[in-house]
Amino acid sequence: MLFSDIETSVADGRPFRLYLFERGATRWAYTNADHDIDFQATRWQAIAIADDGLRVTGETSANQLTLTLPDDLEVVRMFRGVAPSEEIWLTVRDSHFGLPDDPASAAVVWVGSARAIRRPEPGKAEIVCNSLSASMGNDGLRLSFERNCPHSLYDGQCRVARETYKIPCAITSMDGAQVTVNTTLANIYTGGVIEWRTGFYTERRGIEAQTVSTLALLGGTAGLDIGLEVSLFPGCDQTSATCNGRFANMLNYGGFRHMPGKSPFDGEPIY
Repeated sequence: MLFSDIETSVADGRPFRLYLFERGATRWAYTNADHDIDFQATRWQAIAIADDGLRVTGETSANQLTLTLPDDLEVVRMFRGVAPSEEIWLTVRDSHFGLPDDPASAAVVWVGSARAIRRPEPGKAEIVCNSLSASMGNDGLRLSFERNCPHSLYDGQCRVARETYKIPCAITSMDGAQVTVNTTLANIYTGGVIEWRTGFYTERRGIEAQTVSTLALLGGTAGLDIGLEVSLFPGCDQTSATCNGRFANMLNYGGFRHMPGKSPFDGEPIY
C-alpha cells in the first residue's frame, strides 16, 4: 500500500512523525512514535516530542513551527548561552506503520531551521523554527554607493582566501569576556573571527577588540576552555588602506574612494 492511500483512508492510518535536525554533518533523529524506528539507515529515537501544527498562510511569521521536547537533548543544549554560529536545519516527515522502508513512505511536510529556545517549565523546552519560505521572504543585501567597502570579509565578493590568513594557537587564560592565546599577534584581529571544533561541528565567534594576545569576544567565552586549540582570522575595517595593506586585495575593493565630499542632495544649490 502507498503512503497516499493510507494518508487519505478513513481508518487505515497509523501515523507517526519524524524530526531530523542537522548541523553540518551532525544529525539528530527523533520520532513521536512509542518506540525507536529504523528508517532509511537511520535510528529515530522515540522521545516526548510534539509540535503545534503545520500551517500555510500568507504571513511567514505565522508559519513558524514550535516543537516541545525534553530540555536535556543535545540539540537544545547548543542554545544555552550563545546561540550556535551555524544553521541548525529541521526536516519533518510524516509516515505510517506498516509501510515499506522507502523514501516515498515518509512525505516531507515541513523544512526550516531552528531560531530560538524557550524553557516554559523545568525539564521541558520549546524550539521555535522558521520555515524555509520565511528566509526567502527576507530582504536581500544591496550594494551601496559609499567610500568604505560593502563586502563581507572572505565572502564571494571580497574573494580574500580565508585559509591563507589562518593562525593556529591555543587558549592560555580567559575571564568570561575575553581570552588570551599563546601566540604574539599583530594588531589586525579586531573585527576578525575565532574558530574552533566542538564535537563534529565548527563554532565561530566574532572578535570585538584586541590587546596584543588578548581578544574580547562577541558573546563571551562560553564553550571555550583553557588549552583548547583555536584558529584566528584577521578582521577588516572596510577601508581601502586595510584592503590593500593587509590583504593586497584592491582589485576586489567594493567602495568608491573618490566620492565627492559634498552631496548633490543636501538641499543647497549647485553652481
